[in-house]
Amino acid sequence: MKKKIICIFIVICVLIAFAGTVTFDWLYETFGHLSIDEIIFHLKVPMQGANTEIIITFLKICIWKVIIPTAIISCVLIYPMVKDLKVIDDKIHTSERKRTVVVSFSISIIILIISLSSVIKKTDIIEYIKSQTDNSNFIANEYVDPKKVDVKFEEEKRNLIYIFLESMETTYHSKENGGLSEQELIPELANLAQKNINFKNTEKIGGASILSGTSWTVGAMTAQTTGLPLKLKIDANALGKYSVFLEGAYSIGEILENNGYHNFLLLGSEATFGGRKNLFEQHGNYEIWDFESAIKENAETEKIWWGFTDNKLYNYAKGKILELSQKEEPFNFTMLTTDTHFPEGYYCESCVDKWDEQYKNVISCASKKVNEFIKWIEEQEFYNNTTIVIVGDHLTMQSNFFEIEEGQEYEKKVVSIIINPAKQPQSMEQRLYSTMDLYPTTLAAIGATIEGEKLGLGANLFSSEETLIEKYGLEYVNNELNKNSKFYDNNILVSR
Repeated sequence: MKKKIICIFIVICVLIAFAGTVTFDWLYETFGHLSIDEIIFHLKVPMQGANTEIIITFLKICIWKVIIPTAIISCVLIYPMVKDLKVIDDKIHTSERKRTVVVSFSISIIILIISLSSVIKKTDIIEYIKSQTDNSNFIANEYVDPKKVDVKFEEEKRNLIYIFLESMETTYHSKENGGLSEQELIPELANLAQKNINFKNTEKIGGASILSGTSWTVGAMTAQTTGLPLKLKIDANALGKYSVFLEGAYSIGEILENNGYHNFLLLGSEATFGGRKNLFEQHGNYEIWDFESAIKENAETEKIWWGFTDNKLYNYAKGKILELSQKEEPFNFTMLTTDTHFPEGYYCESCVDKWDEQYKNVISCASKKVNEFIKWIEEQEFYNNTTIVIVGDHLTMQSNFFEIEEGQEYEKKVVSIIINPAKQPQSMEQRLYSTMDLYPTTLAAIGATIEGEKLGLGANLFSSEETLIEKYGLEYVNNELNKNSKFYDNNILVSR
Protein backbone atom coordinates (compact mmCIF):
# COMPACT_ATOMS: atom_id res chain seq x y z
CA MET A 1 0.00 0.00 0.00
CA LYS A 2 2.83 2.40 0.84
CA LYS A 3 4.50 1.69 -2.49
CA LYS A 4 1.26 2.34 -4.34
CA ILE A 5 0.91 5.69 -2.60
CA ILE A 6 4.51 6.52 -3.47
CA CYS A 7 3.87 5.53 -7.10
CA ILE A 8 0.92 7.90 -7.28
CA PHE A 9 3.02 10.66 -5.67
CA ILE A 10 5.79 10.13 -8.26
CA VAL A 11 3.33 10.43 -11.16
CA ILE A 12 1.86 13.61 -9.68
CA CYS A 13 5.32 15.18 -9.19
CA VAL A 14 6.38 14.41 -12.74
CA LEU A 15 3.04 15.58 -14.16
CA ILE A 16 3.17 18.89 -12.28
CA ALA A 17 6.79 19.39 -13.33
CA PHE A 18 6.14 18.97 -17.05
CA ALA A 19 2.75 20.73 -16.98
CA GLY A 20 4.26 23.76 -15.24
CA THR A 21 7.30 24.03 -17.50
CA VAL A 22 5.41 23.48 -20.75
CA THR A 23 2.56 25.83 -19.78
CA PHE A 24 4.80 28.74 -18.82
CA ASP A 25 7.06 28.21 -21.84
CA TRP A 26 3.99 28.38 -24.09
CA LEU A 27 2.54 31.40 -22.29
CA TYR A 28 5.74 33.44 -22.60
CA GLU A 29 6.41 32.38 -26.20
CA THR A 30 2.84 33.30 -27.16
CA PHE A 31 2.08 36.35 -25.04
CA GLY A 32 5.52 37.73 -24.26
CA HIS A 33 6.53 38.57 -20.70
CA LEU A 34 3.36 38.44 -18.63
CA SER A 35 3.25 40.30 -15.34
CA ILE A 36 2.19 38.39 -12.24
CA ASP A 37 -0.62 40.94 -11.81
CA GLU A 38 -2.00 39.97 -15.20
CA ILE A 39 -1.73 36.22 -14.54
CA ILE A 40 -3.46 36.56 -11.16
CA PHE A 41 -6.19 38.77 -12.65
CA HIS A 42 -7.09 36.30 -15.39
CA LEU A 43 -7.13 33.42 -12.90
CA LYS A 44 -9.71 35.31 -10.87
CA VAL A 45 -12.12 36.53 -13.54
CA PRO A 46 -14.67 34.38 -15.43
CA MET A 47 -13.42 32.96 -18.74
CA GLN A 48 -16.70 33.72 -20.50
CA GLY A 49 -15.96 35.36 -23.82
CA ALA A 50 -12.36 34.10 -23.98
CA ASN A 51 -10.89 33.12 -27.33
CA THR A 52 -11.54 29.38 -27.55
CA GLU A 53 -9.14 29.08 -30.49
CA ILE A 54 -6.25 30.03 -28.21
CA ILE A 55 -7.31 27.42 -25.65
CA ILE A 56 -7.60 24.75 -28.36
CA THR A 57 -4.18 25.73 -29.74
CA PHE A 58 -2.68 25.39 -26.27
CA LEU A 59 -4.22 21.94 -25.81
CA LYS A 60 -3.07 20.73 -29.22
CA ILE A 61 0.49 21.93 -28.76
CA CYS A 62 1.04 21.28 -25.09
CA ILE A 63 -0.84 18.11 -24.12
CA TRP A 64 1.50 15.78 -25.96
CA LYS A 65 4.48 17.66 -24.52
CA VAL A 66 3.15 16.87 -21.04
CA ILE A 67 1.49 13.46 -21.30
CA ILE A 68 4.15 11.61 -23.29
CA PRO A 69 7.22 12.56 -21.21
CA THR A 70 5.23 12.17 -17.99
CA ALA A 71 4.19 8.66 -18.99
CA ILE A 72 7.70 7.63 -20.05
CA ILE A 73 9.54 8.99 -17.01
CA SER A 74 6.88 7.74 -14.60
CA CYS A 75 7.17 4.23 -16.06
CA VAL A 76 10.94 4.33 -15.78
CA LEU A 77 10.74 5.38 -12.12
CA ILE A 78 7.84 3.15 -11.10
CA TYR A 79 8.73 -0.04 -12.99
CA PRO A 80 11.46 -1.22 -10.56
CA MET A 81 9.04 -0.73 -7.67
CA VAL A 82 6.21 -2.59 -9.43
CA LYS A 83 8.59 -5.39 -10.32
CA ASP A 84 9.53 -5.71 -6.65
CA LEU A 85 5.88 -6.16 -5.72
CA LYS A 86 5.64 -9.20 -7.94
CA VAL A 87 8.66 -10.90 -6.45
CA ILE A 88 8.48 -12.98 -3.29
CA ASP A 89 9.76 -10.85 -0.43
CA ASP A 90 12.48 -13.26 0.69
CA LYS A 91 14.14 -13.17 -2.74
CA ILE A 92 14.95 -9.44 -2.55
CA HIS A 93 16.76 -7.95 0.38
CA THR A 94 14.74 -5.35 2.28
CA SER A 95 17.45 -2.71 1.95
CA GLU A 96 17.49 -3.14 -1.83
CA ARG A 97 13.73 -2.65 -1.99
CA LYS A 98 14.01 0.48 0.13
CA ARG A 99 16.84 1.77 -2.02
CA THR A 100 14.68 1.35 -5.15
CA VAL A 101 11.84 3.31 -3.58
CA VAL A 102 14.11 6.08 -2.26
CA VAL A 103 15.89 6.50 -5.61
CA SER A 104 12.65 6.71 -7.62
CA PHE A 105 11.06 9.03 -5.06
CA SER A 106 14.13 11.30 -4.96
CA ILE A 107 14.40 11.54 -8.74
CA SER A 108 10.74 12.63 -8.99
CA ILE A 109 11.34 15.33 -6.36
CA ILE A 110 14.46 16.54 -8.21
CA ILE A 111 12.50 16.75 -11.47
CA LEU A 112 9.80 18.80 -9.71
CA ILE A 113 12.39 21.14 -8.12
CA ILE A 114 14.11 21.71 -11.49
CA SER A 115 10.75 22.54 -13.07
CA LEU A 116 9.76 24.94 -10.29
CA SER A 117 13.17 26.62 -10.49
CA SER A 118 12.69 27.12 -14.23
CA VAL A 119 9.24 28.64 -13.72
CA ILE A 120 10.50 30.92 -10.95
CA LYS A 121 13.42 32.07 -13.09
CA LYS A 122 11.12 32.78 -16.05
CA THR A 123 8.54 34.72 -14.04
CA ASP A 124 8.70 37.59 -11.56
CA ILE A 125 7.14 35.50 -8.81
CA ILE A 126 9.98 35.98 -6.29
CA GLU A 127 9.98 39.75 -6.78
CA TYR A 128 6.20 39.73 -6.60
CA ILE A 129 6.13 37.81 -3.33
CA LYS A 130 8.75 40.15 -1.87
CA SER A 131 6.77 43.18 -2.96
CA GLN A 132 3.62 41.81 -1.32
CA THR A 133 5.38 41.59 2.04
CA ASP A 134 6.36 45.26 1.81
CA ASN A 135 3.46 47.65 2.31
CA SER A 136 3.70 50.94 0.43
CA ASN A 137 1.89 54.20 1.14
CA PHE A 138 2.65 55.48 -2.37
CA ILE A 139 -0.89 55.13 -3.74
CA ALA A 140 -2.38 56.44 -0.48
CA ASN A 141 -0.15 59.53 -0.60
CA GLU A 142 -0.45 60.26 -4.33
CA TYR A 143 -4.07 59.32 -5.04
CA VAL A 144 -6.42 62.22 -5.67
CA ASP A 145 -10.00 61.07 -5.13
CA PRO A 146 -11.98 62.24 -8.20
CA LYS A 147 -15.18 62.24 -6.16
CA LYS A 148 -13.75 65.10 -4.11
CA VAL A 149 -12.44 67.16 -7.04
CA ASP A 150 -14.42 69.98 -8.61
CA VAL A 151 -14.60 69.31 -12.37
CA LYS A 152 -16.41 72.04 -14.31
CA PHE A 153 -17.59 71.90 -17.92
CA GLU A 154 -18.35 74.62 -20.43
CA GLU A 155 -22.02 75.36 -21.04
CA GLU A 156 -21.78 73.77 -24.49
CA LYS A 157 -20.25 70.38 -23.78
CA ARG A 158 -18.03 68.69 -26.34
CA ASN A 159 -18.53 65.12 -27.54
CA LEU A 160 -15.78 62.57 -26.93
CA ILE A 161 -14.74 59.70 -29.19
CA TYR A 162 -12.16 57.50 -27.46
CA ILE A 163 -10.48 54.79 -29.54
CA PHE A 164 -8.50 52.00 -27.86
CA LEU A 165 -6.21 50.47 -30.50
CA GLU A 166 -5.25 46.90 -29.66
CA SER A 167 -1.49 46.48 -29.04
CA MET A 168 -0.61 49.71 -30.87
CA GLU A 169 2.85 50.78 -29.72
CA THR A 170 5.35 53.37 -30.86
CA THR A 171 7.94 50.80 -31.97
CA TYR A 172 5.91 50.45 -35.20
CA HIS A 173 7.09 53.91 -36.20
CA SER A 174 10.24 54.19 -38.27
CA LYS A 175 13.51 54.91 -36.48
CA GLU A 176 13.37 58.34 -38.06
CA ASN A 177 10.06 58.93 -36.26
CA GLY A 178 11.18 57.45 -32.95
CA GLY A 179 10.26 53.78 -33.43
CA LEU A 180 12.27 50.61 -34.02
CA SER A 181 11.14 49.78 -37.56
CA GLU A 182 13.41 50.36 -40.53
CA GLN A 183 10.38 51.63 -42.45
CA GLU A 184 7.23 53.31 -41.16
CA LEU A 185 4.57 50.64 -40.50
CA ILE A 186 1.86 53.09 -39.42
CA PRO A 187 2.30 56.18 -41.63
CA GLU A 188 -1.28 57.38 -41.15
CA LEU A 189 -0.95 57.36 -37.35
CA ALA A 190 2.44 59.05 -37.67
CA ASN A 191 0.83 61.78 -39.75
CA LEU A 192 -2.01 62.19 -37.23
CA ALA A 193 0.49 62.43 -34.37
CA GLN A 194 2.54 65.08 -36.15
CA LYS A 195 -0.48 67.21 -37.09
CA ASN A 196 -2.34 66.97 -33.79
CA ILE A 197 -1.56 66.78 -30.06
CA ASN A 198 1.10 64.16 -29.32
CA PHE A 199 2.67 64.59 -25.89
CA LYS A 200 6.32 63.54 -25.88
CA ASN A 201 9.76 64.10 -24.39
CA THR A 202 11.58 64.01 -27.72
CA GLU A 203 11.60 65.77 -31.06
CA LYS A 204 10.27 62.57 -32.57
CA ILE A 205 6.84 60.98 -32.08
CA GLY A 206 6.16 60.10 -28.44
CA GLY A 207 3.69 58.02 -26.50
CA ALA A 208 2.47 56.92 -23.07
CA SER A 209 4.40 54.63 -20.72
CA ILE A 210 2.83 51.43 -19.43
CA LEU A 211 2.99 51.01 -15.66
CA SER A 212 2.53 47.98 -13.43
CA GLY A 213 -1.08 46.81 -13.36
CA THR A 214 -1.92 48.42 -16.71
CA SER A 215 -0.21 46.14 -19.22
CA TRP A 216 -3.19 44.15 -20.54
CA THR A 217 -6.50 45.24 -22.05
CA VAL A 218 -8.69 45.43 -18.94
CA GLY A 219 -5.83 46.88 -16.90
CA ALA A 220 -5.27 49.44 -19.66
CA MET A 221 -8.93 50.40 -19.79
CA THR A 222 -8.97 50.71 -16.00
CA ALA A 223 -5.88 52.95 -16.04
CA GLN A 224 -7.16 55.26 -18.75
CA THR A 225 -10.67 55.62 -17.34
CA THR A 226 -9.97 55.66 -13.56
CA GLY A 227 -6.32 56.73 -13.23
CA LEU A 228 -5.55 53.52 -11.32
CA PRO A 229 -3.67 50.27 -11.87
CA LEU A 230 -5.55 46.99 -11.63
CA LYS A 231 -4.18 45.00 -8.70
CA LEU A 232 -5.51 41.78 -7.17
CA LYS A 233 -3.91 39.92 -4.28
CA ILE A 234 -3.26 36.19 -4.61
CA ASP A 235 -5.38 35.52 -1.54
CA ALA A 236 -8.16 37.91 -2.55
CA ASN A 237 -11.61 36.81 -3.67
CA ALA A 238 -12.24 36.34 -7.37
CA LEU A 239 -13.09 39.70 -8.91
CA GLY A 240 -16.55 38.43 -9.84
CA LYS A 241 -17.34 38.03 -6.14
CA TYR A 242 -16.92 41.73 -5.43
CA SER A 243 -20.23 43.58 -5.54
CA VAL A 244 -18.67 46.22 -7.82
CA PHE A 245 -15.61 46.19 -10.12
CA LEU A 246 -13.11 48.35 -8.17
CA GLU A 247 -15.86 49.65 -5.93
CA GLY A 248 -13.87 52.63 -4.65
CA ALA A 249 -12.78 53.89 -8.08
CA TYR A 250 -14.47 56.85 -9.77
CA SER A 251 -14.13 56.95 -13.53
CA ILE A 252 -14.34 59.39 -16.40
CA GLY A 253 -17.61 57.69 -17.29
CA GLU A 254 -19.12 58.59 -13.92
CA ILE A 255 -17.98 62.21 -14.20
CA LEU A 256 -19.44 62.48 -17.70
CA GLU A 257 -22.67 60.71 -16.74
CA ASN A 258 -23.15 63.16 -13.85
CA ASN A 259 -22.69 66.00 -16.34
CA GLY A 260 -25.38 64.81 -18.71
CA TYR A 261 -23.35 62.66 -21.12
CA HIS A 262 -24.57 59.49 -22.82
CA ASN A 263 -21.80 56.90 -22.41
CA PHE A 264 -21.44 54.19 -25.06
CA LEU A 265 -18.97 51.29 -25.40
CA LEU A 266 -18.49 49.34 -28.64
CA LEU A 267 -16.56 46.05 -28.68
CA GLY A 268 -16.01 43.46 -31.40
CA SER A 269 -15.75 40.70 -28.78
CA GLU A 270 -17.88 39.74 -25.77
CA ALA A 271 -17.93 42.48 -23.14
CA THR A 272 -18.03 39.99 -20.28
CA PHE A 273 -14.47 38.82 -20.93
CA GLY A 274 -12.02 40.08 -18.34
CA GLY A 275 -14.63 42.05 -16.42
CA ARG A 276 -14.97 44.79 -19.05
CA LYS A 277 -18.76 44.77 -18.83
CA ASN A 278 -18.66 45.35 -15.07
CA LEU A 279 -16.04 48.07 -15.37
CA PHE A 280 -18.05 50.15 -17.83
CA GLU A 281 -21.58 49.39 -16.64
CA GLN A 282 -20.76 50.01 -12.99
CA HIS A 283 -18.60 53.06 -13.63
CA GLY A 284 -20.57 55.33 -15.89
CA ASN A 285 -23.62 53.25 -16.82
CA TYR A 286 -22.31 52.79 -20.37
CA GLU A 287 -24.63 51.45 -23.03
CA ILE A 288 -22.65 48.44 -24.29
CA TRP A 289 -22.84 46.96 -27.77
CA ASP A 290 -20.65 43.88 -28.35
CA PHE A 291 -20.53 40.64 -30.32
CA GLU A 292 -23.48 39.23 -28.38
CA SER A 293 -25.46 42.39 -29.12
CA ALA A 294 -24.78 41.96 -32.84
CA ILE A 295 -26.13 38.42 -32.72
CA LYS A 296 -29.24 39.45 -30.77
CA GLU A 297 -29.99 42.19 -33.30
CA ASN A 298 -29.41 39.77 -36.20
CA ALA A 299 -26.67 42.01 -37.53
CA GLU A 300 -24.72 40.53 -40.43
CA THR A 301 -21.72 39.15 -38.60
CA GLU A 302 -19.67 36.01 -38.55
CA LYS A 303 -17.52 35.03 -35.61
CA ILE A 304 -13.90 35.55 -36.60
CA TRP A 305 -11.31 34.95 -33.95
CA TRP A 306 -13.34 35.79 -30.84
CA GLY A 307 -15.80 38.25 -32.34
CA PHE A 308 -16.23 40.34 -35.48
CA THR A 309 -13.50 42.08 -37.46
CA ASP A 310 -12.49 45.73 -37.24
CA ASN A 311 -14.01 46.39 -40.67
CA LYS A 312 -17.41 45.59 -39.20
CA LEU A 313 -16.52 47.35 -35.95
CA TYR A 314 -15.90 50.66 -37.75
CA ASN A 315 -19.08 50.27 -39.80
CA TYR A 316 -21.10 49.68 -36.65
CA ALA A 317 -19.31 52.60 -34.98
CA LYS A 318 -20.42 55.00 -37.72
CA GLY A 319 -24.04 53.98 -37.30
CA LYS A 320 -23.96 54.20 -33.49
CA ILE A 321 -22.21 57.59 -33.50
CA LEU A 322 -24.72 59.03 -35.95
CA GLU A 323 -27.54 57.85 -33.68
CA LEU A 324 -25.85 59.41 -30.64
CA SER A 325 -25.23 62.67 -32.47
CA GLN A 326 -28.98 63.05 -33.05
CA LYS A 327 -29.71 63.06 -29.32
CA GLU A 328 -29.88 66.21 -27.25
CA GLU A 329 -27.24 65.19 -24.71
CA PRO A 330 -23.49 65.12 -25.53
CA PHE A 331 -21.97 61.68 -26.03
CA ASN A 332 -18.89 59.78 -24.92
CA PHE A 333 -18.29 57.03 -27.48
CA THR A 334 -15.58 54.51 -26.57
CA MET A 335 -14.46 51.61 -28.75
CA LEU A 336 -11.80 48.88 -28.78
CA THR A 337 -10.28 47.37 -31.93
CA THR A 338 -9.12 43.75 -32.12
CA ASP A 339 -7.47 42.87 -35.44
CA THR A 340 -3.92 43.63 -34.22
CA HIS A 341 -4.13 41.10 -31.39
CA PHE A 342 -1.44 38.44 -31.03
CA PRO A 343 0.01 36.25 -32.35
CA GLU A 344 -0.12 37.46 -35.96
CA GLY A 345 -3.23 39.62 -36.02
CA TYR A 346 -6.25 39.07 -38.25
CA TYR A 347 -5.56 39.51 -41.96
CA CYS A 348 -8.79 40.82 -43.51
CA GLU A 349 -9.86 41.68 -47.06
CA SER A 350 -8.62 45.26 -46.56
CA CYS A 351 -5.05 44.22 -45.80
CA VAL A 352 -2.28 44.46 -48.39
CA ASP A 353 0.84 42.29 -48.65
CA LYS A 354 3.27 45.16 -48.30
CA TRP A 355 5.58 43.43 -45.81
CA ASP A 356 7.08 39.98 -45.43
CA GLU A 357 5.26 39.29 -42.14
CA GLN A 358 1.51 39.01 -41.63
CA TYR A 359 1.63 40.93 -38.35
CA LYS A 360 3.30 43.89 -40.03
CA ASN A 361 0.66 43.89 -42.76
CA VAL A 362 -2.13 43.77 -40.16
CA ILE A 363 -0.56 46.63 -38.18
CA SER A 364 -0.29 48.76 -41.32
CA CYS A 365 -3.87 47.89 -42.19
CA ALA A 366 -5.04 48.98 -38.72
CA SER A 367 -3.36 52.37 -39.18
CA LYS A 368 -5.10 52.84 -42.52
CA LYS A 369 -8.51 51.85 -41.07
CA VAL A 370 -8.42 54.22 -38.12
CA ASN A 371 -7.28 57.04 -40.40
CA GLU A 372 -10.24 56.43 -42.74
CA PHE A 373 -12.52 56.44 -39.69
CA ILE A 374 -11.08 59.79 -38.53
CA LYS A 375 -11.62 61.26 -42.01
CA TRP A 376 -15.26 60.13 -41.86
CA ILE A 377 -15.71 61.79 -38.46
CA GLU A 378 -14.19 65.03 -39.75
CA GLU A 379 -16.82 65.12 -42.50
CA GLN A 380 -19.74 64.94 -40.04
CA GLU A 381 -21.71 67.94 -38.75
CA PHE A 382 -20.90 67.13 -35.11
CA TYR A 383 -17.11 67.11 -35.65
CA ASN A 384 -16.44 70.75 -34.75
CA ASN A 385 -17.75 70.06 -31.26
CA THR A 386 -16.05 66.65 -30.89
CA THR A 387 -12.65 65.64 -29.52
CA ILE A 388 -11.02 62.37 -30.58
CA VAL A 389 -8.51 60.44 -28.48
CA ILE A 390 -6.53 57.58 -30.04
CA VAL A 391 -4.50 55.41 -27.66
CA GLY A 392 -2.91 51.98 -27.76
CA ASP A 393 -4.34 49.85 -24.97
CA HIS A 394 -1.04 48.13 -24.16
CA LEU A 395 2.22 46.98 -25.74
CA THR A 396 2.18 44.11 -28.21
CA MET A 397 2.16 40.58 -26.78
CA GLN A 398 4.16 39.39 -29.79
CA SER A 399 7.25 38.66 -27.71
CA ASN A 400 9.77 38.49 -30.57
CA PHE A 401 8.50 41.57 -32.43
CA PHE A 402 11.01 44.44 -32.40
CA GLU A 403 13.05 43.19 -29.47
CA ILE A 404 15.26 45.78 -27.82
CA GLU A 405 18.91 44.86 -28.28
CA GLU A 406 21.14 44.46 -25.25
CA GLY A 407 22.60 47.81 -24.25
CA GLN A 408 20.04 49.74 -26.29
CA GLU A 409 18.22 52.43 -24.32
CA TYR A 410 14.66 52.43 -25.55
CA GLU A 411 11.35 52.43 -23.70
CA LYS A 412 8.40 50.95 -25.53
CA LYS A 413 5.29 53.14 -25.29
CA VAL A 414 1.78 53.10 -26.66
CA VAL A 415 0.51 55.44 -29.35
CA SER A 416 -1.23 58.52 -27.91
CA ILE A 417 -2.94 61.18 -30.08
CA ILE A 418 -5.53 63.86 -29.30
CA ILE A 419 -7.45 65.40 -32.20
CA ASN A 420 -9.50 68.60 -32.12
CA PRO A 421 -9.18 69.42 -28.40
CA ALA A 422 -11.04 72.30 -26.76
CA LYS A 423 -7.75 73.90 -25.67
CA GLN A 424 -4.03 73.82 -26.34
CA PRO A 425 -1.48 72.56 -23.81
CA GLN A 426 0.66 75.01 -21.87
CA SER A 427 3.73 73.21 -23.18
CA MET A 428 4.46 70.37 -25.62
CA GLU A 429 8.01 69.90 -24.48
CA GLN A 430 9.46 67.20 -22.22
CA ARG A 431 6.34 65.37 -21.07
CA LEU A 432 6.93 61.96 -19.47
CA TYR A 433 3.62 60.32 -18.71
CA SER A 434 1.73 57.06 -18.38
CA THR A 435 -1.69 55.93 -19.57
CA MET A 436 -3.11 56.86 -16.14
CA ASP A 437 -2.43 60.52 -16.96
CA LEU A 438 -4.87 60.26 -19.87
CA TYR A 439 -7.81 60.25 -17.42
CA PRO A 440 -7.63 63.95 -16.43
CA THR A 441 -6.01 64.86 -19.77
CA THR A 442 -9.01 63.59 -21.71
CA LEU A 443 -11.39 65.61 -19.57
CA ALA A 444 -9.26 68.70 -20.17
CA ALA A 445 -9.25 67.95 -23.89
CA ILE A 446 -13.05 68.25 -24.01
CA GLY A 447 -12.93 71.55 -22.16
CA ALA A 448 -13.31 70.57 -18.51
CA THR A 449 -11.55 72.58 -15.81
CA ILE A 450 -10.06 70.35 -13.12
CA GLU A 451 -9.37 71.66 -9.63
CA GLY A 452 -5.72 70.87 -8.85
CA GLU A 453 -5.18 69.34 -12.32
CA LYS A 454 -5.04 65.79 -10.91
CA LEU A 455 -7.43 62.83 -10.83
CA GLY A 456 -6.61 59.38 -9.47
CA LEU A 457 -2.89 58.87 -10.05
CA GLY A 458 -2.96 60.95 -13.22
CA ALA A 459 -2.02 64.54 -14.00
CA ASN A 460 -3.53 66.76 -16.69
CA LEU A 461 -0.96 67.01 -19.48
CA PHE A 462 -2.53 70.23 -20.78
CA SER A 463 -1.35 71.85 -17.53
CA SER A 464 2.14 72.22 -16.08
CA GLU A 465 1.36 69.77 -13.25
CA GLU A 466 4.04 67.09 -12.88
CA THR A 467 3.14 63.49 -13.63
CA LEU A 468 4.26 60.73 -11.24
CA ILE A 469 6.93 59.62 -13.73
CA GLU A 470 8.28 63.15 -14.06
CA LYS A 471 8.33 63.54 -10.29
CA TYR A 472 9.76 60.18 -9.23
CA GLY A 473 11.01 58.36 -12.33
CA LEU A 474 9.55 55.32 -14.10
CA GLU A 475 11.44 52.66 -12.14
CA TYR A 476 10.54 54.07 -8.73
CA VAL A 477 6.84 54.41 -9.61
CA ASN A 478 6.69 50.85 -10.93
CA ASN A 479 8.41 49.50 -7.83
CA GLU A 480 5.94 51.28 -5.57
CA LEU A 481 2.92 50.15 -7.59
CA ASN A 482 4.15 46.56 -7.38
CA LYS A 483 4.13 46.68 -3.58
CA ASN A 484 1.18 45.84 -1.43
CA SER A 485 -1.10 48.81 -0.75
CA LYS A 486 -3.52 48.56 2.17
CA PHE A 487 -5.10 51.78 0.96
CA TYR A 488 -5.82 50.21 -2.46
CA ASP A 489 -7.17 47.01 -0.93
CA ASN A 490 -9.41 48.81 1.55
CA ASN A 491 -10.50 51.85 -0.45
CA ILE A 492 -10.32 50.92 -4.16
CA LEU A 493 -11.03 47.18 -4.43
CA VAL A 494 -13.84 47.77 -1.96
CA SER A 495 -15.32 50.98 -0.63
CA ARG A 496 -15.62 51.59 3.07
